[in-house]
Amino acid sequence: MAQVIAITNQKGGVGKTTTAVNLAAAIAELGYKTLAIDLDPQGNLTSALGVDKHGLEQQVYHVLMGHVPAADVRLETEIDGLHVLPTNIDLT
Repeated sequence: MAQVIAITNQKGGVGKTTTAVNLAAAIAELGYKTLAIDLDPQGNLTSALGVDKHGLEQQVYHVLMGHVPAADVRLETEIDGLHVLPTNIDLT
């Protein structure tokens, strides 16, 4: 059964991205298949997981608009079992 963890806060600079990156990596290291979804147009989660946000042909915006399935946008990271749905400024 899939579990969802959401990290939100309106205030900037409170550690949302740092928490998401480290939590996702820790869960993946425990052997769970993990998907981090970057819903911030700054794309810092995407970058932190080693993806060049400027070179994306498709990203989470295209999934949300119904243009492509999430599976087509999902990228592997260097951490075994951890994938990311990347984003960039196009999400704005």
